[in-house]
Amino acid sequence: MHKNRFSVLALASAAIFAVAVSNGGTYAADQIDIAIIVPLSGPNASVGEQAVNAAKLAVADVNDAGGINTLGGAKLNLIIADATNDPQGAINTSERVLSQNTLAGAYGLALSPLTTAALPAFVKHHVPVITSAISDTLVTPTNGGFLFQIAPKGSAFGNQQVEFLKFLNMKYKMGITKAAILYVNNPYGIATKKGVEQLAEKAGLQIVLNSAYPAEITDASPLVSKIEQSGAQVLFPVSYITDSSLILTALRSANSHVLVIGGGAGFIWPPIGQSLGDKVNGLTSVASWNLDSKNVNADPKLIDVTKRYAKAYGTFMPEQAGEAYAGVSVLAAAIQAAKSADPAKVRDALAAIDLKNGGGSLMQPGQVAFDANGANRHVQPVMIQWQGGVPHTVFPESVATSQVVKP
Repeated sequence: MHKNRFSVLALASAAIFAVAVSNGGTYAADQIDIAIIVPLSGPNASVGEQAVNAAKLAVADVNDAGGINTLGGAKLNLIIADATNDPQGAINTSERVLSQNTLAGAYGLALSPLTTAALPAFVKHHVPVITSAISDTLVTPTNGGFLFQIAPKGSAFGNQQVEFLKFLNMKYKMGITKAAILYVNNPYGIATKKGVEQLAEKAGLQIVLNSAYPAEITDASPLVSKIEQSGAQVLFPVSYITDSSLILTALRSANSHVLVIGGGAGFIWPPIGQSLGDKVNGLTSVASWNLDSKNVNADPKLIDVTKRYAKAYGTFMPEQAGEAYAGVSVLAAAIQAAKSADPAKVRDALAAIDLKNGGGSLMQPGQVAFDANGANRHVQPVMIQWQGGVPHTVFPESVATSQVVKP
């Protein structure tokens, strides 16, 4: 009886010790909580679904490889939450998840308006968050130091779009000189269109239409009428899933011959391929990430990640999924380097990280390191072209794995 009582007391003491040292930053428990907060309802739910699917895969890969070795093999536990589709919903969800859980870090929010709105909650709770949102305004000295942007900046997207047009003009002698810009009126759209404007002028393009539109449009016909009346030869649209499909459908209904060079998001995710069918082939767009960039194709383990995603979820691994897998892997590497689940220490490890292998290297060009404001130092956007129902990397030539077909 004395022996049994001693055993119970010993177990209770051990449990208290594990919790105490965990809260104090010297981790002794067997589980590390991280969160993914992304839109899982509303018109951009597929964005969140892509990210959650890939995050689950990344967590499983870390745990199957032995967990966080510097913390005795502690396993990652993924807490999934719906950021909804509006900024206030993102604020409410983030505050609830952060206040009700002890997190080592988080990934998510995905869309720039949601990330901008929810960021103060992460700063308040001193929890680092890795995001795929691209707005330039997220990575500034005033962001509180807890946000890490794994994706390229929005302005880099616009630059890449115009560089690609210059490449097409040279390769195919297309003679395009007049451009139209359509952009969703939010931080993502504004940041991306600024990059287009700046480089378009340097490239000698005349911008004959530069127009914002509301995020919740239901009819793109008036926008297409503006494009046709402007005399534009190329369109740079910055859109999400619903609006990109509306714009492309309206252009085809009007029998428009304007060249479309998409601004990422809705132009590269699986729903646009499902919506347009074979008509999606030939469409080009800028992207944060693509499944067949050179750094991915050069590493059998990374190729295997994309194949396992496709097998598990019945579609090619899209942009948001690639970023989420890389982001969660980088977060795991930071926890490993910090030797702690204390979010402040994980934040410091993220700030110092220079990752060149493992799951985080899925992000092109195969290396992740953050500058003082949390921007990924090495990442660059790529240009994709839909070929055979799948986006292929066609530009810049340094990372391309497929030849562009004249659009």
